[in-house]
Amino acid sequence: MEPGTFDETVRQNEKRIHYFIHQLGIRDVDGEYYQEGLIALWKACESHNETKSDFSTYVNWKIRNALIDRIRNDQRYKEKQEHQRQMISIEEGSVPPPEMHNEWLWRQIRERLTPNEWKWVVQFAYEDKAVAQIAAREGVTQDAVKNWGRHAKRKLKNFAPLVDER
Repeated sequence: MEPGTFDETVRQNEKRIHYFIHQLGIRDVDGEYYQEGLIALWKACESHNETKSDFSTYVNWKIRNALIDRIRNDQRYKEKQEHQRQMISIEEGSVPPPEMHNEWLWRQIRERLTPNEWKWVVQFAYEDKAVAQIAAREGVTQDAVKNWGRHAKRKLKNFAPLVDER
């Protein structure tokens, strides 16, 4: 690409980037998605093959897909942050996340289990982690984790919470 040509390409395609930001319903306060569109435009200029497609069609495809990828990555990052926040909360002995619903019931269960049995309930039953994953994370053997589960299941099997009289 010759010097100065990309500036001209940006001027010609700037509205195209804004169009896709608007079409995808993106709120781009900081201009990060616009920047992502510029990067996609640059990559399109670098990789376009005139024998395979029209430049405008190719640019549309590159910009739209780059923005969608950015949305997905941002969403994954937010989900990971939320999961880490919930894990910190659980490790500090609080109740499971709100999506586990009945906070009172979970507090009752938590009070009847040892810390290791509680770890098993949260990680195995709620997070659907394998015994090997739990063992690696907690730095214990798989047999120890299975033992936590055995004891927790026995306690939960006989668990009959008092009626919540609030």
